[in-house]
Amino acid sequence: MKFKLKNKNNIFYFAPAFVILVSLLWLAYPLSLGEPDNNKLYRVVDVYDGDTIVVLMEGQRESVRLIGIDTPEVESPYTREECYGKQASEFTKDLLLWQSVRLEPDPINDDRDKYERLLRYVYLNDTHINARLLTEGCAYLLDNFPFVRLDEFRALEQNAREQKAGLWTECEEK
Repeated sequence: MKFKLKNKNNIFYFAPAFVILVSLLWLAYPLSLGEPDNNKLYRVVDVYDGDTIVVLMEGQRESVRLIGIDTPEVESPYTREECYGKQASEFTKDLLLWQSVRLEPDPINDDRDKYERLLRYVYLNDTHINARLLTEGCAYLLDNFPFVRLDEFRALEQNAREQKAGLWTECEEK
């Protein structure tokens, strides 16, 4: 059975529906450039706080904990707000929400933490977000487990302290 348009202008009735469908698919599924898994891009759909985001991965929401950093807590039913918690969370949200990010595991670290969150380095284009949060003074170094960028992150935190960036101006030292 063939479908034949009686009027070629009918395409204008289908075009808006097509645009809406493509837009919904773009938001609903992670983007992949057809490259190896470590080069896939995932849409950030939520930011819990400065160091925990939620991405869409294979159509499912997946919590991701940024490796090697710890941001001050925001108020929740489980925690009280810490100094600079809101600012760190807003910084991460402004930077990442609805963006497509690349996730990279650490070769010497666990894949997941005790809360079953993926442990990853997060990249927005060429920007290493874990490192950026340290540089901007939105995060502390979290060095209670080994990871390959420990020395780099230690130097970034030290520089942020010396520059009195972000939380290093407004908060007492941790």
